Amino acid sequence: MNRISSVYAAVTLALLAGCNSSDDNSGRDNTITEYQYSTKAVYSPQQEAATYQAAPAGFEPVFTQLVARHGSRSLSSPKYDVLTKLIWEQAASEGALTALGQTLGHKVDLVTAANQKMGYGLLTLRGKEEHAELASRLADRLPTLLEGEGQHCLKVETSGKDRANESAYYFMQSLAAKVDYVADSTDCYVAQEEPSKINKKLANKFELYFHKTEPEDDYAQYLPAFEAYLAFIGDEDEGVEPAPELAEALDGLKALPKTKVMARQMLERIYSKAFVDKLANGDYEFVAVNPEDGDKTYARDEVDAALMLYNLFIIGPGMDHEAEVESDEAWELDKFLTAEESAWFSYLSDAEDFYEKGPSFAGSGVTYDIAQALLDGLFNEVQTQVVEAEGAHVAKLRFAHAEAIIPLVALMKLEGSRQGAEPGTLMTQENNEWRGGWVSPYTANIQWDVYQNADKQVLVKMLYNEKEVAFKEGCTPVSAGSFFYDFAELKRCYAYAG
Repeated sequence: MNRISSVYAAVTLALLAGCNSSDDNSGRDNTITEYQYSTKAVYSPQQEAATYQAAPAGFEPVFTQLVARHGSRSLSSPKYDVLTKLIWEQAASEGALTALGQTLGHKVDLVTAANQKMGYGLLTLRGKEEHAELASRLADRLPTLLEGEGQHCLKVETSGKDRANESAYYFMQSLAAKVDYVADSTDCYVAQEEPSKINKKLANKFELYFHKTEPEDDYAQYLPAFEAYLAFIGDEDEGVEPAPELAEALDGLKALPKTKVMARQMLERIYSKAFVDKLANGDYEFVAVNPEDGDKTYARDEVDAALMLYNLFIIGPGMDHEAEVESDEAWELDKFLTAEESAWFSYLSDAEDFYEKGPSFAGSGVTYDIAQALLDGLFNEVQTQVVEAEGAHVAKLRFAHAEAIIPLVALMKLEGSRQGAEPGTLMTQENNEWRGGWVSPYTANIQWDVYQNADKQVLVKMLYNEKEVAFKEGCTPVSAGSFFYDFAELKRCYAYAG
């Protein structure tokens, strides 16, 4: 670990409880009493609709658009469950299980069985409800736009991945109870016969799965940003090292004294000290292979082992219904770690996403410049449908992933994603507002409601997780304290030239 500076080794953190709100950054008692789930936090709207600002006099809603992460889901692939079980089996073979540890293998089997039955990477009942309820609130927020007489064209796009398609399905199924929309046109939406399938013409990987899609054709201008991102992030399976500054930061997080203390504290509740010592010494290498794409996940030491168990634990709230109906006993994964341990590993998970997908390093946009195609898509819709009065559809609804939401809000410099970390100084919960539970919980969403008056002036108001939020610093609203912005001002502020 000679890459790790003494700065990293000296970092100590006073964790802040409550990862679901980036507003709450005040100091508080260090006792952690609530479990924390990072970006696997289940969704709830962050503001009561009754408190939203009304549009200025003379303005009526004419258009709306949404970018949403998929809802709560099962494990994305056989990974955390597989690795946790492999480690447990190794310990069992050595007689290295504590009394509590003897119960872990069976609990992992329960989680695995539930995931296998419903399918890895698919929406849970809670995830379906999250999107159904999001749709209902959208319709109720804009009744004159969406709930009036006549069929409405609502343009729908997804990443093409199963859980994004499912999110679109349950969203549109719910919306149908309130909105009469066209359901047989790829210019709008083709009603899905299967939740996980969508008309191929409605999939847009260039805007909604850009982290793994090489830009081409109309999107070729975004290729340099994509190539820079790949070079920065690296590819372990292909032997491509990440950028040195990224590797140093990630190694630094793993090597923090408290990381090792928390990992050992968690694991020695389950395994013998001698076995944890062997994990820490690197005596084992465990690997899980994704059967879909061959991607490999490794556990090579005690920190990896603890992270695998933490990542298995945080799937629980989003699978609460499945846990209840698929088993005659509770999973009780909270028995294997404390709230304090969950808070620390939530921070580590947040920090990894921060560096690899979010604001990352100050002065560099390499992790979020790849979201420019999506941000341009948001601007293009307002420009063509409203300013240029094309009016082909009254809404654009997009369904994607955390890998779209996290860089998008960093690119836009929105609340919670406004500050990169200085090289050589680790991102912490004391020096940065970034929290996975606010930035991208399940069903995280950005919505732009667009208004126009008789003089054709266009205003935009943004909701982030259904909370009114300001655009980035330097964008001037129509009046002090307002969440409404003239579209021409937003184009200037974000240097949009379309």
